[in-house]
This record gives sequence, structure tokens and C-alpha cells, in this order.
Amino acid sequence: MERLMSAPRILQTTVGSLLLLSPLFATAETQTSTDTQTSAEKTATVELDSVKVQGDDTPLAEISTDKLLRVPGSGNDPLRAIESLPGVVFSSGRRSEPAVRGSSPEDNAYIIDFLPVGYIFHQDGSSILNDNVVKDFKLEAAAFGPEYNNATGAVIDADSRLPYQDRDQTIIDFSLLKAGIFVENQVTDNQAFYFSARQSLFQYYIENFLDDEDFKFTQVPEFYDYQGKYTWRISNNENLTFQVIGAQDKGGILFDEDSDEVLQDPGLKGGLRYKAFFNTQGLVWDKLYDSGLTHKIGFSQLEEKFGFGIGQENRIDVKVNSYHLRSQFSYPINFDHELQWGLQLKEAHIGYNGQFNAPACDEFDPDCRIVDGSETIKGKGKPIVTTWYASVADVWSVTPTWTLTPGVLVSSDDYTKQDFTEPKLNSRWEFRENWAFTSGYGQYHILPDNFGSYTPEFGNRNLKQPTADHYEIGIENELADDLLWKVEAYYKNLDDIIIARPDPDFYGYDLSKEADKAAYNALPRYTNDADGTAWGMEFFINKNLTDKWYGWLSAAYSRTERKDQLTNKEFRYNYDQPVIINMVANYQYNKHWQIGFKWRYQSGQLITPLLRAEQDKNDPKLYNPVYGETNSQRLPAYHKLDVRADRTFVFKTWEMDFYAEILNLYGRSNVVDYEYEGADYSNREEVTDLPTIVSFGIKAKL
Repeated sequence: MERLMSAPRILQTTVGSLLLLSPLFATAETQTSTDTQTSAEKTATVELDSVKVQGDDTPLAEISTDKLLRVPGSGNDPLRAIESLPGVVFSSGRRSEPAVRGSSPEDNAYIIDFLPVGYIFHQDGSSILNDNVVKDFKLEAAAFGPEYNNATGAVIDADSRLPYQDRDQTIIDFSLLKAGIFVENQVTDNQAFYFSARQSLFQYYIENFLDDEDFKFTQVPEFYDYQGKYTWRISNNENLTFQVIGAQDKGGILFDEDSDEVLQDPGLKGGLRYKAFFNTQGLVWDKLYDSGLTHKIGFSQLEEKFGFGIGQENRIDVKVNSYHLRSQFSYPINFDHELQWGLQLKEAHIGYNGQFNAPACDEFDPDCRIVDGSETIKGKGKPIVTTWYASVADVWSVTPTWTLTPGVLVSSDDYTKQDFTEPKLNSRWEFRENWAFTSGYGQYHILPDNFGSYTPEFGNRNLKQPTADHYEIGIENELADDLLWKVEAYYKNLDDIIIARPDPDFYGYDLSKEADKAAYNALPRYTNDADGTAWGMEFFINKNLTDKWYGWLSAAYSRTERKDQLTNKEFRYNYDQPVIINMVANYQYNKHWQIGFKWRYQSGQLITPLLRAEQDKNDPKLYNPVYGETNSQRLPAYHKLDVRADRTFVFKTWEMDFYAEILNLYGRSNVVDYEYEGADYSNREEVTDLPTIVSFGIKAKL
């Protein structure tokens, strides 16, 4: 979502923490079921840039969506299940979006059914897609082609299936945390539709688990989403589809006057409030011509609203209406060349209105208290940003065993007034039977959704767009019909990263002096004075053990760094987790039951250590924390085991799917952060992730 400004860290962590206030609430991502697809749908695959994981009747280099739906702990949500794949980190800092191969979650692009959306993950980490219609998705982790744009991290491109033409069905989902209804009907011989709507249920009882907390809800956390598609099959080679999708997340808390949060940051009096909403409607026309030409053309309208408040005086409200035209064409020139090209236009009308007395902050700053604000900023505006992208690529079969795909993306926008010409190159060489060598390169840029840092009042009107160079190289070998392994290495170079201005002490300013205060406030709040690198190596092995078994193992080693050019400080990035191991297996116990497990190990989260707290010179009740080097301490390693069992019950006129899961089976107390008590930060307590939790879900297919 194009948010107006970067929320201080207390908003990012505390509002996200609303979703982890009770063990039952935190299992929201495990509360739906699966198996609504036909066997043809189940062979749909998830194509991964770094690795592809497999389905029953598909090559070993691919993974069926059905298998990702059954990954323990993912709650039948394949987008959440990408955590079990190499290079993906969902931070234990309670962010709902993934960081991929050393890039920030804000560096990703999200597409559903060829068109952009406001956001793709709810605050509890589950995706907005209904598992009844998920067909497949691509995780483009690095060096992706020119058909994708406005991303320096990764691209998640999800597709939902077309409505069935041969059946009507109604599906009812119900669990402790979520309820939903899905309706699908044939309208004519060549027209059909489906529509789903879901809402959270935890808002009705979560307060029962908060007896000892030092805050209360002003808005109990909750979410809603809906998704619909109406398709006219004009012919076997032509479809016209109208689609809608939308979601809403909101929450709010008010801290007690004597709470640790208010004692440490009096600016939090008045609490926190948060609301995000989007809806989009789009029309997509796809066709295959007799000549071999194919095209997909989509037009959509996207409405987004975002609002938050911090304390009594800090608030921001944003509304964005954007209009998108996207097209992609493909034409086989001859046996050796397939030309691919596309054009995308976007016009965004961004309206914002707000007031803030808070310091400029970025994701690297451990101390971003509202009370440290040095000026009150008020602003409103309605900029219109127009952007266009044009891409072309040639899928060139150099030899029968070597495919080379050069491409280029050309783009421009009228706000930053920057023009980009970015080359891309991908290669796959099968140098011997069952062996392949892959490589990729690309240049990328992004105009962040967090548009607030680009506004003249709250940020810096002269900011440039961050850029990145991606390199990757890999080798894969299909050892047998049921065994494949792959190793891939990558390197990313990141430039023009946006950071907040340093603290006044860095410049030698004393904010108690009006001249120093004026000089400091005149500095740009945000600049492009940071860069970074990310490199790593990933190993993946996929094995079909028997007809009843499938599973995969992934292991990754990486290093991610950032450098603040203003302060000349170099440090590990927040999402730097050098070692990540995933093991996933599923066993068909009999014709009724499936059982599976997932074990994950990852290096501990990086934190900036608190060294001490010093009494404020002007306010003896206030203590100012003194931190050590940025991200210089690592928490203990994180690991857990999740298990799951599935069964389908078949009755005369309906079916019921049932599953049960045990999360964190061996009860590992994973430390994900530290909290400090009192105004003087005198006592440190460990914040741990979920204990052992048993959950279950049912789904009735009528």
C-alpha cells in the first residue's frame, strides 16, 4: 500500500504484536482446510526462481500447490508455506510479509491474477487468497525477467483458477479463528463465477486472554477479505474475466498510564490505532491465436486507504486511487526465437493528510520514541504520479540444450523524473543428460509504496528511487526419476537505500538551543545515503521416497549487510539469518489419513543491545536508552517441529475435510526479542514465540 510515511518502530512492533497476544490467536494461520481442487488442479505448480518443488505427476523440479497447502504450520496457505523454501525469512519481529534473499519486505512486488493488489498478507501472516481457488504462484527470488517491475527484492505472482464450468458448489469454513463461505455456480454453458468471503473470529474472545496486560483494546484486531471471479469462455482459446478482490485489517490499543510503554515513551499516551483497506476491480482478456501469438491484457482500478495514529496528536490518513493497464504478448518467430513484450501504465492519485511530532525513523534505528520528536509537521496534498514501463525479451534456443533469454525494461515516472533502462539476462544450459547449469542477471529499481518519505512535508521531495543489481548462478541434477538436487548462489548489490537523518548528537546539535534546533530541523528527514549487499548459497533436494511419500530438504547460508554512508557505519541487516534449514515430509498412511511434519532451524534474530539508560536532563522521570552497535547481538537459534494429520470424510451428498496440527511439538522456547520493565529499563525479560499448540479445522463441501 502506498503509505504516507514510515511508522515509528513502536507502531511496527506493537501493532503487529496485537496478533500474538494469545496462543490461540497466533494460530490463525493454521485454521483452514484444503482438497477442493480436482486432480487436474492439483498438478498446478509453483515455479520458484531459486528452486522448484514438485507435485505428484509433475517433474521433480516443480512443487504442486496441493502439497504446499498441506505443509504443517501453513494452514493450507501456499503463500505462507513459502517459508519452507530457501531464501525466505518471515521475521520473528512480527512482520507479516517475507524478506527474500537479503532484501526488505518493502522491496517486494505482489500480483494476483495479473493485476496489482494493495497488500497480500493479513497482520496474522495469513494471505488474503482463499485456498479453494489458489491455482499456483511464482516466487521470483532474484534476477527475474523484464515482465516484472517496481521491485528490488522479490516478486510473488499468484494465480487463482477459473470458475468450474461443470459443477455448482458451496463450501463453508469454520474454526476458532476464521470463518468463510465460498459459492461457485455455472451461469451458462460458457460462463461461470465464484465468490468467497472470510472474516476473523478472534475479535470476539481475544480479550478473555488479556487479564494481566497493561493495556486495553480500543479496536479489537480483526480482518476481512473477499475474492470473486466471473469468466466468459469465448472459445477454447479465449477468455474474458472480471475479477474483484479486497481486504481490511484494523486494530487499536490504549496503554495504561503506568505501563512500561508510557513510562519509557510518554508520547504513547493516547495509544495506537491502525487501519488498512483496499479493494480492486479488474478486467483481463487473454487469447491464443492460430499464428501462435498470445496476449493477456488487463485493466484495473485499485482503491487503498491507510490510517494510523500514535499518541494523542500524531495521525496520518492516506487514500490512493490508482489505475493500471498491463499487457503481455508472446509470439514464436521461428523454432529458435520466441519474442515476448509488454507495456504497463499506472496513474496514482495519492491523497494524504496528517500531523506528526515524531523523529524521522528507519528500520535500522532501535530508539524511535515519539517523545524525541523535535518539531511538529503538518501536511496534506494530492499528488498524481504517472509511471510507464515497457519490456521486451527474446527466448532464444541457441542450441537444443541451451536457452538464452536477453531482455530489457525501460521505464519512467513524472514524480522523481527518473528514467531507467535495465538489462536482464537468463540462461539455462543442459550440458549433459539430467544436468543443467543456470544463471541470471538483472538491474532493478523501486518507487516504494511507503510514499511518505517522498513528500515535501514528511520526507524529502528530492529522493531518488532505490536500485539493485542481481546475480545468480546454479547447477541442478536429476539423479533419478524420484530424486533431484540443486545448488544456487546469488549476489545482490543495493544502492540509494532510504534512511532517516542521524540523531542531533551526530551533528553536535543541542536541541535545547533554538538555533541548533532550527538547523537540525532544516536537514532533510530522509536521504538516499545507504547501500548494501546480500550474498548466499542455497541447497535443495527433493525426493519421492515411495508412492506414498514425498518431501524436500533445503539449506541456506547467507550474509546480508548495510552501510550508512552518513555515519560510515557498517552492520548486518535486520533479516540477516546466516543458516536456515527446512525439512518437510508427508506420508499417505492409508486411503483416509495423511500425516506430515515440518522442522525448521534458523539463526537467531539480530538485535541492537541496550547498554544502559540515562536520566534525562530536563525530565527526571524520563530515562533515555543508550544502545550498542546496530544489530551487533544475535538471539539464540530458532527451531521447532510442526506435525499435521488430514482426513476426508465422504457422505452421500457432501464431504467434510478435517485436519489437526500440533505446532512446536517439543515445546522449544524460542526467544524472539527482549522487553524492559520500568521507566529506567531496569529489568530485561525474554519474549518467546509460541508454545506447544494443538489446533484443528473442518470444511464442509455441500
